[in-house]
Amino acid sequence: MPAFFLLTYPAATLLLHGGASALSIAAAVISLALLFGPRMWTGFAPLRWDSADTRICIAMACPLAATLVSELRHLSVISNTLDSPSRFLAAAPLFLVLRRTSPRTLAWADLSFALGAVVSLAVLLVAPKVSGIDRLSSRFLNPIHYGDIALVLGALSILSLNWWRKDNLPVRVIKIAGLVAGLAASVLTGSRGGWIAVPVVAVLILYVRGRGKSRRWKLVLPIAMLAIVVGVFTFSHTARDRVTDISSDLLHYEQGQRDTSLGIRLQLYEAAVKIIEAHPVFGLGAHGFRDSMPSFSASGVLTPVAAQTGEGETHNQMLAYLTDYGLIGGLALLAIYVVPGVIFWKRLNTPTAPAGRAALMGLTFVVGFWIFGLTVETFDLKLTVAFYATMVAILAALATYADKTGNGT
Repeated sequence: MPAFFLLTYPAATLLLHGGASALSIAAAVISLALLFGPRMWTGFAPLRWDSADTRICIAMACPLAATLVSELRHLSVISNTLDSPSRFLAAAPLFLVLRRTSPRTLAWADLSFALGAVVSLAVLLVAPKVSGIDRLSSRFLNPIHYGDIALVLGALSILSLNWWRKDNLPVRVIKIAGLVAGLAASVLTGSRGGWIAVPVVAVLILYVRGRGKSRRWKLVLPIAMLAIVVGVFTFSHTARDRVTDISSDLLHYEQGQRDTSLGIRLQLYEAAVKIIEAHPVFGLGAHGFRDSMPSFSASGVLTPVAAQTGEGETHNQMLAYLTDYGLIGGLALLAIYVVPGVIFWKRLNTPTAPAGRAALMGLTFVVGFWIFGLTVETFDLKLTVAFYATMVAILAALATYADKTGNGT
């Protein structure tokens, strides 16, 4: 069962409505049973905690704790605001179980990211949904989140080349196809906010993978990456138009026309900063940003269109946590990025090659999602919270499994 879960989870997230949430909850329940059930039934040895176990579990508990502290401070605990942050904590038991799983089982993740990326494009080609702004997505996920997930799965797909062993030709073709599919799906959705992650992740990969490589390798790989980007913008009018729109939106904003895609975001960021200055420690509490939109509209800080948009989201994940839950919310959000990121960074040079590669993949994933969150709320949906938390649990277990097995074999 763990092997099947590892292989299918990314693809199921994009194929099944509610698949990410349902699978993550099922994985949490089964993991808890394995961890705390009688050893004669589960076959699991008693838990022996180490620093990685402790840090991941505490980090995953932080968003829920911060939400509760802020809401108790405001004497208003709203149950539906606890659902999403609880999904982070639900991934902790899965991490603990996967760390103690055999490398042979963990190796089933080898093709999972490629399959997920290929599925992301297949859905758009076979059963797409055209949003009200003429952008493709799936029938249950908006274009921004869909494009971001497809993009990061494409990156993980190419990083999984020769991961556990030297891949044969068919496997290499599938993983390269995963990169192409992820990029294509991202372009089709027009989710330009996610494209900011491309150069950052490219530099990260070049830095980590380039150490000890020949001068020729260091020259060829950047050229190949640049060629891919140039090819995308040469042959895709969607990509060109979406990038060109940025300068157009900025020009309109300076001229007082604030109700463009970028202009609305800038207005919301201004309102968020005002809230943070007035309520720095505990924020406004549950739904505080949303409920403040009418007053900002009445005062002229926001246009009516921007205020209506703000009732849906802040369009920046950190500002969303800071406005509703204050400094404690911001620190909690940092924890779910920084703690796994540090664990991945420290294991980039581990002697166990598959674990080291998984560390690079995990770092790429965390950095990618942090950048995605600069222009959209990545954790306002249960699906995206479950996907991020579960993927971090999987990648962190893959990067640290050798700590438990000794030699990783």
